[in-house]
Amino acid sequence: MNYDLPPPNEAQIRWIERLLQPWNWLTEPVYLSTYNIPKDGPVLFVGNHSLMGGLDVPLLALRLYQEHDIFLRILVDHAHFKLPLVKDFLARLGEVEGTSENALALMRQKQYILVYPGGAREAFKQKGEAYQLLWRNHLGFARLAIAAGCPIVPLAAVGPEECYDIVLDREELLQTPLGQIMERFRLRRDLLPPLVKGLGPSFLPKPQRFYFKFGRPIDSRPFAELGEEAGPLALRDQVKLALEKEIAELQEYRKIDPKKEFWRRILPF
Repeated sequence: MNYDLPPPNEAQIRWIERLLQPWNWLTEPVYLSTYNIPKDGPVLFVGNHSLMGGLDVPLLALRLYQEHDIFLRILVDHAHFKLPLVKDFLARLGEVEGTSENALALMRQKQYILVYPGGAREAFKQKGEAYQLLWRNHLGFARLAIAAGCPIVPLAAVGPEECYDIVLDREELLQTPLGQIMERFRLRRDLLPPLVKGLGPSFLPKPQRFYFKFGRPIDSRPFAELGEEAGPLALRDQVKLALEKEIAELQEYRKIDPKKEFWRRILPF
């Protein structure tokens, strides 16, 4: 694993900008409280996964690099790295398989890391689970932050969740022949995405406006004094509460945004 991957050069950045320009124009992201981003690494951003995942991350990563000179390293689900071509592509983008060894190595190199503790389960939500943090008993990110003395920045995202509507969620799909095949081969249930629709009946995402908000950094070091079990649990709970607060504040901000609808953003007045 190449932990010390160099950031993209100027030509690559220009190519990425051109590639993302239409999506950036359609979503016109808003970035709030960027003053909470620490000037030096290591930093662990902990975010909420949007439905289907991935629609917001490229824009966020590009913005952090352009405005803050941060080359974001993203911890992704192990399943992505089992696919040879996908694995190579993700690695070139700076994405890293989400193992404790990889995360700790990045922290020791003082890098900026993004993790979604909800993983695939949170990205592949069921009906009625919008904006819920489905972290279950995951404590890995908290243990690693304490071990490395790494601050955690809650990173809330609002907007991508509404790019799709769920037609059939996982539990409903499991009642279909596809679900029966998964049960037969004992495949991971959390890797079964819901059946969704975006624009009309298509899979094209709706052009919702994206909102990002960076919470105050949480110092992980005091939690080491609570012990190996209580420390990570307390840190995880504090991060979760902080992230839920940031999400709620972003939702309120969106309500009063005069340009939250796409048609208002494209009007010349």
